[in-house]
Amino acid sequence: MSYEKAVKVDPAIFKAYDVRGVYPAEVNEETARAIGAAFVAYLHAKRVAVGRDMRLSSPALAAAFIDGATSQGADVTDYGMIATDMLYFAVARDGHDGGVEITASHNPKQYNGMKMVRREAFPLSGDEGLAEIREMIGGDSIPAPARRRGAVTSKNALDEYVGHVMSFIDPSIVRPFNVVLDAGSGMGGLVAPRLFDRLPCRTTRLCFDVDGRFPNHEANPLIAENRRDIVERVIAEKADVGIAWDGDADRCFFIDGTGDFVSGDFITALLAEAFLLKNPGAKIIYDLRASYAVKDIVGRYGGTAMMNRVGHAFFKRRMRETNAIFGGEVTGHYYFRDNFFADNGFIPAILILELMSK
Repeated sequence: MSYEKAVKVDPAIFKAYDVRGVYPAEVNEETARAIGAAFVAYLHAKRVAVGRDMRLSSPALAAAFIDGATSQGADVTDYGMIATDMLYFAVARDGHDGGVEITASHNPKQYNGMKMVRREAFPLSGDEGLAEIREMIGGDSIPAPARRRGAVTSKNALDEYVGHVMSFIDPSIVRPFNVVLDAGSGMGGLVAPRLFDRLPCRTTRLCFDVDGRFPNHEANPLIAENRRDIVERVIAEKADVGIAWDGDADRCFFIDGTGDFVSGDFITALLAEAFLLKNPGAKIIYDLRASYAVKDIVGRYGGTAMMNRVGHAFFKRRMRETNAIFGGEVTGHYYFRDNFFADNGFIPAILILELMSK
């Protein structure tokens, strides 16, 4: 039985770990509505969480996804405008059957998309979930609407999320560093102020106005051009460190006191050190693209280093299987056992500041 009407969706928008395309030519409200229905049907979900980033098209896409999800009988909790890792937190903590963040992450403003997870914030991927949803839509095999449309409730998770992130450190030992922060007009501007207001650091805050037009620069700190502002300010302010986030703030990146970009594998090594100082002998998962720095640091601090293939699903599965305390990829994705094995863009920032204080 087909879903209300056949929907033509470009299969190319289904990537390895998300849905992504130009709005509205490739990703639009009709697409989002169909994906919302197929998502619920695929997971047999009863309760679903929905969040969105600051892109101008995100409210309309979120509303359409919710319309599709509730048409299949699922109840939806709408968390409003939140960072991607807040959505993961909400799904796992509140026991949802799945969740979606409407976002195109670090991509330019004309893009939008979706990151989808199942229970416990485990990601859907091209290998498991996204292909099935794509085929369900393409084959016109989304089930007919449920007899009872699901209910929609709203919830704010920011306070609880900030408390959860802060639980990873002892704020009392953090020194009053001079820190430059760049939220890239993205979701970092929502969360970072709440965290840094609890720390003694003196902060210079760049692009903290949340604005999906990205008026200053694109929210992709991996590109040197987008780091120009923060690098200049780190040097001018003689700052101890600079921290920048991508658009949906599930990744953070570091600039050292000389203005140099710090590679993701070196940050993985430092975060491994931070965990091993507190948890001797713990297991650390690292990216096969990483340098020897990670393995050497883990060995020096008595931990067990375990190399892993690239990708969210592979990292999260391996961490669950081995009960690893931490995992890091060179692209800036850092995963934490005590964060429901999910990646997070703010825990690394405060852990590095705590480590710098020791």
